[in-house]
Amino acid sequence: MAACGGSRMIETSQLLHNMSAPPRSVVKYNGLSTEALATGVGRSRKIGVPCSNYDVFGRFITFHLPVNLRRCGARTILKRLGMELGSTPEVTLLHLIEARAKELRLPDACVVVPTKIDHPCPWTDPLAILAVITKSSGSIWLRSKTPRLSVLRKVSAISLLVPPIFADQIEGLSS
Repeated sequence: MAACGGSRMIETSQLLHNMSAPPRSVVKYNGLSTEALATGVGRSRKIGVPCSNYDVFGRFITFHLPVNLRRCGARTILKRLGMELGSTPEVTLLHLIEARAKELRLPDACVVVPTKIDHPCPWTDPLAILAVITKSSGSIWLRSKTPRLSVLRKVSAISLLVPPIFADQIEGLSS
């Protein structure tokens, strides 16, 4: 709206705020919890005990960071992996993580699920594990996401729900 005040035009509309704030997406996945409770999906046929992959569309897989790499900085990680440090270890490690993420036989996005001890760990190489952990939020893994090395201070394991078409291509996973 505009109001005239003599020869001047006065703008009375609100300014747009937070124009410099980056967009934020939140992805939530609760599975088919309502249907699962009604039909017993996700439970073993015995006394209703939860079972990891029974009647779930896809496979749960876990990535566990080796103990010697937990809560370490880029320089220490590269040394322990026997890699060249380069002039900037963080940049070197980020490039290695990006390259490994491109090689992983995973979809471009996977839902992050609570980690359980019985989830299989098909990839044990540290760079694959670093790629998944550093490119994940609490809800989703994104191949295109910029890796965050800071997450390594808090997270040492992560599990993903991988769709069947991709799970079938992962060596070491039996259906």
